[in-house]
Amino acid sequence: MQTSSLYVHIPFCDRICSYCDFAKVFYREDLVDHYLDRLEEELKELPATKMKTIYIGGGTPSALQLHQLERLFQMLSSFYDEKTIEYCIEANPESLTHEKIDLMIAYHINRLSLGVQSFNEELLKKIERVHNKDMVEDVIFYACGKGLTNLSIDLMYGLPTQSKEDILYDLEVASHLPLQHISYYSLILEEGTKLNNEHYEGLSEDEDAYYSDLIVNELEKMGYHQYEVSNYAKGDHESEHNKVYWHYENYYGVGSGASGKIDNTLIDHSRALFQYIKGKDTRSYTTLSEEDTMFNHVMMSLRLLEGLDLCDFYERYHKHVEEVYGKAIEKNKDHLVIENNHLHCTKQSLKILNTILLDFLD
Repeated sequence: MQTSSLYVHIPFCDRICSYCDFAKVFYREDLVDHYLDRLEEELKELPATKMKTIYIGGGTPSALQLHQLERLFQMLSSFYDEKTIEYCIEANPESLTHEKIDLMIAYHINRLSLGVQSFNEELLKKIERVHNKDMVEDVIFYACGKGLTNLSIDLMYGLPTQSKEDILYDLEVASHLPLQHISYYSLILEEGTKLNNEHYEGLSEDEDAYYSDLIVNELEKMGYHQYEVSNYAKGDHESEHNKVYWHYENYYGVGSGASGKIDNTLIDHSRALFQYIKGKDTRSYTTLSEEDTMFNHVMMSLRLLEGLDLCDFYERYHKHVEEVYGKAIEKNKDHLVIENNHLHCTKQSLKILNTILLDFLD
């Protein structure tokens, strides 16, 4: 299978949020410079091909200084051409200056994913975020005014003390912003995070389902369609890079903490930042059986409302999905639908996807 997507991990943050379990460290200028040296070496190991999608994630890529961002973009320029359909970077409002936005546009960034989480400043303090509503609006309106119009924000529900009214407020504010995409995540309490260590109890299953329905319904009123468990878009502004993951296609991953996939091989970089900077190969390779590869393909694709492409499944494995998973499909016939050469969940059954997938493991 061809590989035409690239993920670049920037593991630096100005501060560490209380819910975050991603690979990250505090920003330090000299560390970033050394990291970019090593990243440049790793990028040279990749085939000299143009990418369909490029995604710079973190961490907080916008925490880098202007000259460091420019160096990063220069390193990636050989992977970009006019056929690159999506070139996305993650950013936080407090570190994304107008000059950085101008630089991104100059280097052909065409999608911005902004970590907002909430517009309620009291809630933001509880999760140790330092931006405010005015910062978010300033960044969004400036970027839009400069022609960067494919704008996405992340929002969260299930935060400490967050109420229904808080969620409706976040949605109301978002409705007045020139956005094309919203990712809306339920708080997951990961081991080792501050919130988990403080024994915060998250939402019950019933509460999560209630708020999930509320969010879907309100976003539909705002013109967003749900296309994945946690993702909503206007028109055709779905995240093309993330759909590479959900379609279980190949992608390169570079940088400390990054992951990649080439056919049935998963490639994971450890989070050992200093080992990475020293040039030591921190990658591990896991070759999956065909059975595991097929299951992962189904698991990822069923997150999408469009579901699993049955023709693609047959082309990859020379088996019809009913041959492999007929019993699971029959058992979940009230939750799964086959139409237009796709196997997909009903909209309501997306909420019980993990339970459905257990039957595909039998």
